[in-house]
This record gives sequence, C-alpha cells and structure tokens, in this order.
Amino acid sequence: MYNIIICDDDRAFVDYIKGVMAKSGMDKGEILFSEYYSGEDLVQGIRNRKRCDLLILDMQMEGLDGHETAARFREVFPRSILVFCSGVHMPTDESFKATPFRYLLKSYSEERMISEMCAVVRQIKENQNVPCIVGNYYHNSVALVPDDILYIENTKHGSRIHVGREQIEYSFEHKLTTRQKLGELYEILHPFGFAYAHNSYIVNLRYVVKMCSDGEMKLKDGTILTISRSRLKEFRSYFAEWVSRKYME
Repeated sequence: MYNIIICDDDRAFVDYIKGVMAKSGMDKGEILFSEYYSGEDLVQGIRNRKRCDLLILDMQMEGLDGHETAARFREVFPRSILVFCSGVHMPTDESFKATPFRYLLKSYSEERMISEMCAVVRQIKENQNVPCIVGNYYHNSVALVPDDILYIENTKHGSRIHVGREQIEYSFEHKLTTRQKLGELYEILHPFGFAYAHNSYIVNLRYVVKMCSDGEMKLKDGTILTISRSRLKEFRSYFAEWVSRKYME
C-alpha cells in the first residue's frame, strides 16, 4: 500500500491528479490517498502520521504557501518524495531547499503530466524496498531511513536513535526514541549495514571512519564508541565485508 498526500486548494485539481496517478503505473487498490486543502491543514494532519510515500503540493495557497508548508513537512518526513505543482510560478532557489523530486506546472498536457508522474511512481516503488523507522520526540514523529541513522542504543522502554546533522536537519538533540526493541531493529536494519558493536547498541557501518586496536571506533560525527570484547571479532568481520562490498559496487 502506498500512502500519498495531495495538498491543493483546488478540489478539481486534486481529483485530476488522483486520476493521473491511476494512469501512471499504480493500481487504485494499492493507493491510500489523503487530501488536504490548505498548508495549515496538512501541517496539522501529519503530526501523528507514521508514513508518507509521496506529497504532491500546490505552491500557491492562501495562508501557508508551498515553500513554508514544504519546510514544515520536511521536519516530519525528511526522506519522503515531494512533488511541487504550480499554476504559474517557476522554481526558485527557495523551492529547492525542500529537495523536491519534481516541479510540475498545472498547464502541462495530460500526456506530459502522466509521463512525469510515471517517473515519480518508479521512485516510490524503489523507495518501498527501504525500511522506515519512526522516531518520536515528545508529541512529534520523524520518519527515518537507514542512511539517516548513526547508531541505536538500548533503553529501558525501547531504543534511542542517534542521527547526524549531515543526514537530516533536526532540533531534537539525540532524543529520538522508539518502543521497538534493539533486537527487532537489528533484524530490520542488518541487511542495510548495521551491526552489533555491543549488546547495548548497533551501529551503521557506513558512518564508521576509524577503528582502533583497543576496541574503540569513531563515527563520522565524531562520536566515540567502544566495541565490546565479545563483539569485536564479529564486528570487524562485518565491517571488512561491508567495506569490500561498498567498493565493489
């Protein structure tokens, strides 16, 4: 099931885009649409939302415009696919701060709109193969993909997720938590380069920049972690395998 949000103050255009999506390589039965008719409604609606595969966003709305709405959306879904639609405006430098996948003009012919949306659909389907971990910060939720995460540590009631500013912009200062247990997260993330460095935490091998003979390692953001003796041999083996695979790709 694909979760798609359309935010546009023109209800006729919302219906039109839903029809375009149905002609762009997706079956109606595999799409769950959510519709919002203002930026304010969208921002309110995504607060407790766990997932979004695609947002199609109007650039010209009363109240919150497309740029501000996109910025607020990115705080919750930094990796979701974003497509801007505009009646008259062409992209500006500000438009690209939210990293849109496409910028579409409403004046496009239906043939061109379908062609553009086919590329969007292909990207959605590629992204479906990547797991999404939801981290919580007080009453906010943040959707994370494996590349967003530096390491995850065990806590009493679940796990704490550590991310780096180079991966996503954030303001929660290492306070993202999830009720998922570390072992459960390891099963999900191990195929994407995560390994146990200690019984209390798993590490994204992508961000290990240095391993010392005494069992310490340094992550890309400067974090120093200790590899336990019981995990050292296995961790080194995983790291060597990951590096070898990385440079063979």
